[in-house]
Amino acid sequence: MPSKNNIKYLEDTKEKMQSGKAFYFTDFSGVSVQNLEKLRIELKKSKGNYLVVKNTLGTLVMKKLGFTDEMIGNMFIGPTGIAIAFDDPIILAKILNGSKNIKIKGSIIEGVFYNTEDVIRFSKLPSKEGLYAQVAGSLNILGNLVGALEGMMRNLIYTLISIKEKRDEKK
Repeated sequence: MPSKNNIKYLEDTKEKMQSGKAFYFTDFSGVSVQNLEKLRIELKKSKGNYLVVKNTLGTLVMKKLGFTDEMIGNMFIGPTGIAIAFDDPIILAKILNGSKNIKIKGSIIEGVFYNTEDVIRFSKLPSKEGLYAQVAGSLNILGNLVGALEGMMRNLIYTLISIKEKRDEKK
């Protein structure tokens, strides 16, 4: 029979993780307490959280959240911390990839498992705001193109009207 402490830990951890969009599993061996606190503060600024979990209980929490053994895989081997993204998962990938001594084991983003290499590739993507800016810039370029095409059409129409008027004058 599980202890009351473990049951409470399980429920508390599940509650903290329930609204997460992405989970990054990390090995924090060699990271000082001060650096771990700095990481937590940085993640919280980016609408994230970082939990150090007991492997057995972490596995149980992930299963209670609906994840399968295949998805969880070998994430709970050795010291395990879970970074939870509540908003933009790419920002957390960037923070974790840039953190000294944090080793990314893998992630589950919106229900799909990604390995370490995938997470590193994600960390090189622009953030959501960066992508919005790129789309807005593209729309601006399209607006300019439409304006240029309208000007060309207007000039063509004026030219055709002018040619028609000259022909009418000759008749």
